[in-house]
Amino acid sequence: MIALLVLVVTVVAVAGCGGSGTSSKTSAPGVGDVVNNAKNQANGAVREANLRMIDSAIQQYYASTGSWPTDVSQLSQYFSGGLPTDPGKGTYYITTENGQAKAAVR
Repeated sequence: MIALLVLVVTVVAVAGCGGSGTSSKTSAPGVGDVVNNAKNQANGAVREANLRMIDSAIQQYYASTGSWPTDVSQLSQYFSGGLPTDPGKGTYYITTENGQAKAAVR
């Protein structure tokens, strides 16, 4: 979270350093747009990392039990800090693809 804050502060500082000294409201994105874009990119990266962690837990579950989990709650033992939460308020779930369990979000 601190890294995201540092990124946002850096982006805001750079966005505020216009070279011409004149206002360029029509050609450059606003600071709010830049911040929202950075936030969306960070959320996407967290979501992808969470999906990879859940996929890893699915594989560990399969290795331990010989069967695929059918619900994310079955994987709680593989997450010491609790199951990951989606930064976009989505819900992680398990789907089957080519006969193998896989993490997904809706």
